[in-house]
Amino acid sequence: MARFDFFSQDAKRNPFPALRAVREAGPLVEVNFPIVGKAYLATTWASVGDFLKGHDLFAADARNAGKSNVLGFWWAPRMVRILAQTMLTLDDPDHRRLRKLVDAPFRRDRIEAMRPVVARIADELLDEMEASGDLDLVRGFARELPLRVISEMLGLEAEERQRVTQWMSEFSSVTSIVSVARILQIIGKMMNYFRAEFARRRMDPRPGLVTELVQAEADGDRLSEDELLAMVFLLFIAGHETTTHLISTSVLDLLEHPDQLDLLKSDPSIMSNAVEELHRHNSPVQATKPRMARRDMDFHGVHLKQGDRVFGLLASANADPAHFADPERLDLRRNNVRHAGYGGGMHLCLGMHLARVETEVALERLLKRWPSLSLAVPAGQLRWLPRPGMRGPMTLPLQVAGLRKRSRAA
Repeated sequence: MARFDFFSQDAKRNPFPALRAVREAGPLVEVNFPIVGKAYLATTWASVGDFLKGHDLFAADARNAGKSNVLGFWWAPRMVRILAQTMLTLDDPDHRRLRKLVDAPFRRDRIEAMRPVVARIADELLDEMEASGDLDLVRGFARELPLRVISEMLGLEAEERQRVTQWMSEFSSVTSIVSVARILQIIGKMMNYFRAEFARRRMDPRPGLVTELVQAEADGDRLSEDELLAMVFLLFIAGHETTTHLISTSVLDLLEHPDQLDLLKSDPSIMSNAVEELHRHNSPVQATKPRMARRDMDFHGVHLKQGDRVFGLLASANADPAHFADPERLDLRRNNVRHAGYGGGMHLCLGMHLARVETEVALERLLKRWPSLSLAVPAGQLRWLPRPGMRGPMTLPLQVAGLRKRSRAA
């Protein structure tokens, strides 16, 4: 069984050597991961694409691959099993039913109309960073922006937003069994809070996505209480963490490629294409959630048994030279940046339009406010998120000409 270094700090800082090695091992490679155990990685643009679109071959819901529950782990706590029943872990017809109930708020036109809201929040955060003197972009901006945006979309009051945002911030610190236990306690608090919030919205349907979800109905179906909980958690976790790392890796990548940063500053009209190329080049979501073989079969030259777990290695597909010319080079003017970062097939990311708008606006406001920003420490000193499947710096301290940086205590 082949071994590849995906998790060390060196590999997180520069994943391209490991991605080259795993592609050279084949389009479908057997590996052994902690907790998950034996699994397979789809590694090339072709095999990842076939995996993402192969809903007749691979099940997101483990029960459709011979397992006893959605996740395929009998030991998963009940609260986790409840929250796992989302569009990410269900197959049709359940997936189609849930998607139809929540698609409308995330349509491109609805999200594009939110640009002024995202810009206002971005400016508020930059104001707060300047006032505090704490110029850690991850803590003060990249994490807070998507959290505040989704909180406003949900229609939470200011005090509630602060409490929920604090809870969600804790999820970024999951690095050990001890921290997992703490997160389970927070999940319990959030479940109780949102159950009470759903009840309030039924009595007082004030504007916001929570009310839309409570009232959502399509073809006679409504979301159950557990489905409502799972959906809100999905929106918070998937809707903030991925964008946090997309923003932070994009800024770092630009600072490490000053020619590309100068290009973006001189020609803001390329912002949309630039964000797609930054997404491809950094792949903050390195891999999909596992899906399971529905039956014994051969897939890209490898024999799989029913229930075998397969991950789509999105970062590897995004760096495949069979699809992208000189893929390890950042080129903000790259033509047809059709990357795999949002997945594909029926599980194409619900929040992709929101992630794009948030990142475009974040870079626009950041570069307008601080055109002379630079790293406050050498890039080699940055610590990277150790968690598998995600890539992003844990902190990103900046310095800006003309701004006096103060300590957090100050």
